[in-house]
Amino acid sequence: MKTTRRFIAGLSAMTMAAAMAMSVSATEVKPIGGNPYNADPNNAAPEATVTYNVDPSYTVTIPTKVTLSDENDVKLENAVAASDVRLEKGDKIVVSLDKDNTFEVKNGDETITYAVYKGTTTDAANKLAAESVVAEFSENGSETLTFAKINKDDVKYAGTYTGTLTFGISVESAKAAAKKPDIAQADCTFSPSNGKSTLSNANITTSMEYSADNGTTWTDVTSAGSIASLAAGTVQIRVKETDEKLASEAVSITVPEVLHINELVGPYTGDRLTCEYYAGETWQALVDRYDLIIAYRGWACFGTDGVISYESGSGVPVTALVDNTKTYKVE
Repeated sequence: MKTTRRFIAGLSAMTMAAAMAMSVSATEVKPIGGNPYNADPNNAAPEATVTYNVDPSYTVTIPTKVTLSDENDVKLENAVAASDVRLEKGDKIVVSLDKDNTFEVKNGDETITYAVYKGTTTDAANKLAAESVVAEFSENGSETLTFAKINKDDVKYAGTYTGTLTFGISVESAKAAAKKPDIAQADCTFSPSNGKSTLSNANITTSMEYSADNGTTWTDVTSAGSIASLAAGTVQIRVKETDEKLASEAVSITVPEVLHINELVGPYTGDRLTCEYYAGETWQALVDRYDLIIAYRGWACFGTDGVISYESGSGVPVTALVDNTKTYKVE
């Protein structure tokens, strides 16, 4: 919700008054058989609901008059101030400059342009323009404004130059966060390629983003249903922020280590094991090469690629390599 007010210099303050009310509702307890001293035990325990309502309120003060100078900058401490602030949690008062401000004072047809800055300096970064935010308040506070000195050499005629500076005041409600993605570790699959994995989950959408560095940087999801080229570790996935919603809470998914068959030292549990074999220039998924692991003296054999020991000691389908309930050892 956004409530807007417009101010023209010359009005000193705007107050939004609060109305407070308290109400109490009662619970009726009935006696049994007309005996006022024998309350019905089937009734709920007597209780009273107490409600206290507080409407939002605040007072915002702006300058009534500013006299520009050609000798010094004009600093107005506490130029924009908020007092008696009582808002709903997360809301804030936003004081801004109206879009129609021209930052000019006039004497007949003659015009002088002036500049106003947020704070106590005239640094370029602090210069205010039409629609600039002057201050934001969630509690009592104030902001200083600095009007830069006029260059007298630019003034052609004597006289009094006047103009108006119009402010806008609004109360903005805090945005709610988007719903946390419904992406569970158990529902994710991983496809290895060149030492990295593609994470697949039907609930991944392009309205989401992911981070592989604990939230320091975020990358847009570009393909619904999957995120490619993930290194082993933790990837965080969340719904992106929009104009209506904040970014959601992130879910954390563990990306399994992609292990090369001639480099494994094990043992590894199944949920951390995804094997590849070297195909000359790239590493390929082991399941692309072997349909069945053949047992030999209790070891599953891959020729010169290496061997994996498995508790059954018999022929093991390659798909068992990603069985989360089993443990394997590669030597």
